[in-house]
Amino acid sequence: MQKKRKKRKLRVGRLFLLLLIIGAISFACFKFIDIPIRSIIIKGNNVLTDNEIIKQAGLEDYPSYFSVLSIVVKNKLKKNPYIEEVKVSKGILNVKITVKEKKVLYIKSDTNEKVTIDGVIKDKKLVCAPYLLENVPEKKQARFIKAMNKIDADILCQMSQIKYDPNEIDNDRYYVFMNDGNSVYLTVNKFDKINKYNTILENVGKQNGTLYLDYGDYFEVK
Repeated sequence: MQKKRKKRKLRVGRLFLLLLIIGAISFACFKFIDIPIRSIIIKGNNVLTDNEIIKQAGLEDYPSYFSVLSIVVKNKLKKNPYIEEVKVSKGILNVKITVKEKKVLYIKSDTNEKVTIDGVIKDKKLVCAPYLLENVPEKKQARFIKAMNKIDADILCQMSQIKYDPNEIDNDRYYVFMNDGNSVYLTVNKFDKINKYNTILENVGKQNGTLYLDYGDYFEVK
């Protein structure tokens, strides 16, 4: 009888030890799975802030690393009107987000709507782009938008205002007010010339005036 009791005690002890080991392993696995994201790396954004992207992605509370799915984060970010393309990948306890933002070509002065190559964004967000002072004739809008898309983003940021300003020679002529006090004349087929604006000014020197890139390519001092 004593031997049987000893055997039972041994078996109960082993069972308890086994359950203890299983519980410890389960707890360790749970804690490992529940480990939060340590860092979020964001690249390519200029219009949107890091915090705006993190919030849009649903990562503001730094959730469990294993609960975050790249495809889910990507789909959330693609809903943002400023994002054209997005790539999401996971590293060691981090999430890497690379975005390509839509270029805001100009802002309508009457409605504050932001115009991109493929649509309009309606919000109150401040962006770096010129204001269109007067509406471009409807039949010329498509060509105007296409021409504006040829201008580099950093140059668009240097432009303050733009208006449709035809003359007797060319009915596709535009007048641009620059942030530095200069002005530029452009024709719709020569909009990309303004991408060399800073290089041209280096040759002109520190003086304000009007740059004619429509015909003749010369600078007239005020």
